[in-house]
Amino acid sequence: MLNPFFYPYPGGTEKHILEVGKRLAKKHAITVLAAQMQNTEPQEEIFGMRVVRTPAKILYSLPHPLPPPMPIMPNLVQDIRRELAKAEAMHIHNRFVFGPDIGKLAVDGGKKLFLTLHNSRPVGIDLMTDFFGCLWDDWFAKRLMRMCTGVMGVSQDTLDMTLPKGFSKPTKVIYNGIDERFYRPAKPSREWMEYFAENEVKLPVVFSNARLLPQKGLHHLVDAMRGIDAGLVILGRGPLKDRLRAQAKANGVNIHFISNRITDKSLAGLYNSIDLFVLPSLYEPCGIAMLEAMGCAKPCIGSRIGGLKEIIQHGKSGILAEPASPRQLHESICLLLSDRKLALRIGKEARKRVLREFTWDIVASKVGRFYDELK
Repeated sequence: MLNPFFYPYPGGTEKHILEVGKRLAKKHAITVLAAQMQNTEPQEEIFGMRVVRTPAKILYSLPHPLPPPMPIMPNLVQDIRRELAKAEAMHIHNRFVFGPDIGKLAVDGGKKLFLTLHNSRPVGIDLMTDFFGCLWDDWFAKRLMRMCTGVMGVSQDTLDMTLPKGFSKPTKVIYNGIDERFYRPAKPSREWMEYFAENEVKLPVVFSNARLLPQKGLHHLVDAMRGIDAGLVILGRGPLKDRLRAQAKANGVNIHFISNRITDKSLAGLYNSIDLFVLPSLYEPCGIAMLEAMGCAKPCIGSRIGGLKEIIQHGKSGILAEPASPRQLHESICLLLSDRKLALRIGKEARKRVLREFTWDIVASKVGRFYDELK
């Protein structure tokens, strides 16, 4: 498996590879190749996976729209060739870093080549990201996709938006997952309730977990909270924090940001201490944060976009609002905060849906079956 970074780097794709890989490692020999970051070993075993880290210079400051951090890996090709000699297949998890030149190493070596699309074609993020991202897809990533033995996507929308027209290779929708043992219904955390009180967060609490970037649509959520007697808590970091804070002040919205990283256990406690989860994204291939909240049986509101419209069954396991619509968000928030029975029913259905479709055991099983089908 190839990705720019791996555990303990805390990204969503890295989490996917860790959770899927450690389950597949019970039956398969799994090697993960990623960039070596500070304080990591060049080789080690993690949860039954052999982890190989290639020397890298990590760039933490890059011009927009390049997303930091970005690794420069001078030994990448020779390290891939060495590992491919012992492998039956290569699985790429980032088409923007590992392009057709890397895919060709597997094809020329007679190996199976798999790709997971963790991000759909960049449309609706911002002008420069959309332009250069689509340019990369058209000139490079589509060539990689056509080389593949099979392609997986974290939602049907991701496959539909990203695959080349007339793509004929096998494909599979394999959503992201959660650890349902962590993200499960529980009583509100005393620590988080005390934290809310200390930081003068109004109750009830409307919560969002997202990077503070335009494509997450948080500015629409702040507008939607105008006139609602509740606190808005946002877990995330990014360049829009000051702008969102000023917008909230102008709208009379009680807002609080949590910027430090927290453990899965603490995050689960946070979900169980809030009243309503909202993910107002304008671009969202899947949405792990939504699955985490649903796993904790929280009533959820998401944009009718990307993978969110596939995860949420509108009116049953959550509510969908049109993207960029503060009015619809406002109405949905008011409905769920005012109708306790409806909120509880939706939360229970959300938990059931996660257990049926979105656990890491289910995800890993689907990946393993896709490998086997294409042997």
